[in-house]
Amino acid sequence: MAKANDSESNKILLVDDDEVLQQLLHKFLTAQGYHVSVLASGERIAEFLNLNSVDVIVMDVLLPGENGLHWLSWVKQHYSQLPVLILSSQQAVDDRIAGLQLGADDYLIKPFHMTELLLRLKNILRHRRPTETRLSDSYTYCFDPEHGLFFRDGQTVKLTTTETRLMRFLFDHAGKIVTRDQISEALRGNSHHPLDRSIDVHMNRLRKKIEAKPNLPKYLNTVWGKGYRFIPPKKEDT
Repeated sequence: MAKANDSESNKILLVDDDEVLQQLLHKFLTAQGYHVSVLASGERIAEFLNLNSVDVIVMDVLLPGENGLHWLSWVKQHYSQLPVLILSSQQAVDDRIAGLQLGADDYLIKPFHMTELLLRLKNILRHRRPTETRLSDSYTYCFDPEHGLFFRDGQTVKLTTTETRLMRFLFDHAGKIVTRDQISEALRGNSHHPLDRSIDVHMNRLRKKIEAKPNLPKYLNTVWGKGYRFIPPKKEDT
């Protein structure tokens, strides 16, 4: 069977607490040329995605703690373009409909043949929409979240994984005030603690990369007592 022929292996996050299935899927998909990471529950999804790039998630419905549909909803809320293939031993049509309504890109019933899983994954990845760079004729800046790059007035700026996620969140909420709670939930999956200054540290570092004058920001503004607001630059700003 042919291996994945991408110039760089697609990265799969497998979320399943069945150790036997974990090993089988990891061995099979790795042999097809994919890079596979494994989590036994959804509790660490936010942390994992904060530190790693993923092309598709394969996730079981029955997980310890919150079930897979809960984490599917969370992923689609915070990573709307990230494909999720749901695995389930539940045969009822209503269960499949529920998963698809929450945004699952495909739904595979156990037991399944490995070749069927492989074909479904290839189909998802083939039809995956290119990550939006949010570039228009009015903008002098371009953001490439797929590769963590920010293009500023002809210069390429490399962003860290956290900065890329933060920039993606700000672009998605351009022009709107976002609170530290909202940012913390997007980055880490939990609420912001009043004494935690890490959000401000990340914002300051991001300012230094995207602003010509970080001490006098034009685009990434602090809204005192509320949070932050990102206003994308336009041609007339330069």
